[in-house]
Amino acid sequence: MYDFSNKTIVITGASGGIGMALTRELDRRRANLVLADINFSGLESLASGLTSNPLIIECDITDRADVKRLVESAVNRFLKIDILINNAGIIRPALFEDCSYEDIDAQMKVNFMGAVNCSKEVVAVMIPAKQGYIVTVSSLAGLVPETYSSIYTASKFALRGFFLTLAIELRKHNIKVSTIFPDSVDTPMLKYEASHGGSPLTFLSNAQSPEKIVQAVIKAIEKNRPEIYSPASVFFQK
Repeated sequence: MYDFSNKTIVITGASGGIGMALTRELDRRRANLVLADINFSGLESLASGLTSNPLIIECDITDRADVKRLVESAVNRFLKIDILINNAGIIRPALFEDCSYEDIDAQMKVNFMGAVNCSKEVVAVMIPAKQGYIVTVSSLAGLVPETYSSIYTASKFALRGFFLTLAIELRKHNIKVSTIFPDSVDTPMLKYEASHGGSPLTFLSNAQSPEKIVQAVIKAIEKNRPEIYSPASVFFQK
């Protein structure tokens, strides 16, 4: 069993459905938490219910200066970063022919470049420490094309290629990399997708609880698994 106590863990998108579930479980496991989100009031509300005293940072992960400040603040407070959980993400469902350039750019910047930005800054801390773990919560759309979500799908496919490669490159530094591919999860983002013409593939099965994804993240860390599907058989069912 991996001992999360006193491990410094940065979670992006911490005020969202999966982010909140991750935060509460890792707080229960006595981790040092660094919670990042553009929704600062959501972070304040989340932090008020924790047993620990987390560092909460308003952060736009598409802004590299913001990300640098996030990582510097984490190191100043806790002296190290043991785990990064790239959890922030957005979706703007639409047929490609109807996508605005604004929605195209937003999804690629948040879903892909946001994770790249955070990983870049955190790796610079982890390499001298000769240890670390980067976990990214992706989507089934990183494995299976989803109509009405072509740009979202592209961003998630990009994440898979990036983190599989990063796992190979960072092995020599004892930095481990995992990606989680959830099927539908009962979160505000899923409700947004349902009311804005999301992919039919998303709604073929019942939505999982965010806690199921937390279990997948913990399993990835404990077993050093490069990829995990949630549920385990989802890729073969659809």
